[in-house]
Order: sequence, then structure tokens, then C-alpha cells
Amino acid sequence: MKEPEEDCKLEINAQEDVSVSEVLKLLIKYILCKMNLQKILFLFTFLSFGAADGISAAYMIDEQGVISESNPLIRYMYASRGKGGVIEIKLWLVLIMLYFVWNISKGKNNYWMINGFLFALFVCGLMATGANIMATKGLEYPASSTIITTYLFLVLLLTMLGDAMDRLYH
Repeated sequence: MKEPEEDCKLEINAQEDVSVSEVLKLLIKYILCKMNLQKILFLFTFLSFGAADGISAAYMIDEQGVISESNPLIRYMYASRGKGGVIEIKLWLVLIMLYFVWNISKGKNNYWMINGFLFALFVCGLMATGANIMATKGLEYPASSTIITTYLFLVLLLTMLGDAMDRLYH
């Protein structure tokens, strides 16, 4: 009969045989099984509108000067806290916004309307990031008013279409 200590050693050896790549594959597989379009849009919106826009804005201000940023709040954050402050405020603002959107999405049958809103934010984040990078490189970039107008148009169009789809399917 085996002693309890030997059983523990066998379990430890069995655990050591699992490679990190196998664990990562299982983790990715689990995440993909749990993800749906809306969760992916939440993630992409955070990455584009928060992280990428914040990092590219901080880099642009660092290279071109604080006057290159059109948002006075972002200029203030850069002046008072530097690059880290710009990234921090962008991340916090998008997290707060996504928190409210997430709370709204839980209560009603508004799946496609929320997806439309998130997609508009995602596109706006990509456009803002692109404009920041173009400004850093000295290229002609779209004005912030153009990005905001595009965003508002997309929000109206996509949320209305999403609302119509929600009404049709629920």
C-alpha cells in the first residue's frame, strides 16, 4: 500500500508534465468559448478608445508639444502629470463609459443597439489613434471635428439599426 506522501509526489510530477503552452492553449480556448460579439466589442473598444488612443496621444504630445492636443482636459493632464497622466485619464474615462454601457446592457433586450454603440466607439478610437500617429509623423491628419462628426453619425446610425434589430428579434 502506498503512503500518502508518495501520492502527493505522483500528483506533483503529473502537474509538472503539463507545459505552459498547453495551459495557454486551454486558457485561450476557454476564453473564446465564453466570448460573444458584445464582449469582443467591449474589449476592442477598451483597447482602441482607451489604450491605443491614450498611448498615441501621449506620444504625440511628447513629440509635437502639448498644443498639438485639441482636448483641454488631456492637455491639462499632460502638463500636470506627464505622459502617464494622459494614458491614465484616457483609460479611466473609457472604463467609466464602458461600465455604464455594461450596466445598461444587462437590463434590457438591447444587444444589437449596444453593439452598434460599441462599434462606433471602436472606430472612433481607431480614427483618433491614427490621427495621433499621423500628427506625430508630421503628416496631414483628420481634424478632431471630423472624427467627432463621424463618431456621432455612426452612433446614430448603428444604434438605430441595432434597436430595430432588437425589436425585430425580441
